[in-house]
Amino acid sequence: MNVETPAGTLPASAPPAVPSARTAPVDQAAAAVRCESLLQDSLDAVRPPLTWRHGAARAGARLPLPGSGPDDAAVHWYVGRSRDIVTIVSAARRAALPAMVETQWRRRGWTVTSVNAGCERPGLAAITPDGYRLALEFGELGEVRLTAVSPGVARSERPEQPEWSEQSGRPEQSERPAGSWGEVPGSPGYLARLPEVCCPFWSAMG
Repeated sequence: MNVETPAGTLPASAPPAVPSARTAPVDQAAAAVRCESLLQDSLDAVRPPLTWRHGAARAGARLPLPGSGPDDAAVHWYVGRSRDIVTIVSAARRAALPAMVETQWRRRGWTVTSVNAGCERPGLAAITPDGYRLALEFGELGEVRLTAVSPGVARSERPEQPEWSEQSGRPEQSERPAGSWGEVPGSPGYLARLPEVCCPFWSAMG
C-alpha cells in the first residue's frame, strides 16, 4: 500500500518485525534462581526484617499421575529452595508474620491456596502464575521455614546452590550446616537449627 503526500506517492514502510514467541525451556538451574528470587521477594516485605539462613536445597524428579495428559509418561524435574528463619518469633507475633507475607503474595498476583490461622502453628501456601509453589510454615518448637518449589522443568547437570549465609539487612558469615548439597530436612545428614536471634519486635512476649 502506498501513501499519498503533497510531495508525491511514497511507498509504505514495512511493518515492524514481530519477535518470536519461542523461548528457551527453563531448566533446573534457572528454576533454582527463580525460587531464590521468590523467597527473597517474600522476605523483603517483612518489617522489621528477619534474620535467616539458607535451608536445604532439593532437586529431583516426579512422575505425573496416570491419565493426567498426553505426556503422562514423561519425567518432570524440579528444584526446591528454602529459608530457615533464625529470628525468634514469639507466640504473640506469630500471626503477624503470615499476614505480612500473605499481603505481599496477593500484591504480586499470586494465588493463596491455603491459610492456617492457628495460633500455635500458623502458615499459608500460594502458587505463582508460572507454577511455583511457596509455603510458610511454623514447626513444633517455634522454628519458621519459607519454601519455594518449581514446577516441572528441564533437567540440568547441577542446579545452582545458594551461598550459605545469614542475613538481616546485611550479610553475616556463618558455618555451613552439616549435610551436603541436595539433602533435605529430616534426612540423616541435615542439621536443623532452632531460632536464636532476638528481635525487640518479633521476639516480644506481649
